[in-house]
Amino acid sequence: MLKALAYIFGFLLLGELITYFFKIPIAGNILGMFLIFIALRLKIVKLKDVKPASDKLIKYLVLFFIPYGVGLMVYFEVIADYWMPISIAVIASTVITLYISAIIIEKLER
Repeated sequence: MLKALAYIFGFLLLGELITYFFKIPIAGNILGMFLIFIALRLKIVKLKDVKPASDKLIKYLVLFFIPYGVGLMVYFEVIADYWMPISIAVIASTVITLYISAIIIEKLER
């Protein structure tokens, strides 16, 4: 379990460092997630090495959204004023994400 967490947080740190030093306009955690995905696909890291920690993190994923939900309450007035553009942006980005995810999964299954 500790080895699995070390892999996950190591790639997170690597993504953050790359973003910081190269001034890439991508969030470090997203870059780290992409790097661990590439490492898993290229068999640099074995799935069995990260699976124990990833299964635990996914099991408690809902807890990671609580701070963001509470943070939204701070901006209640802004959200109330701009609810329509925010709703359109959320729905559009969700549809685009689902569509792109389906395309990627379809290509990876071949």
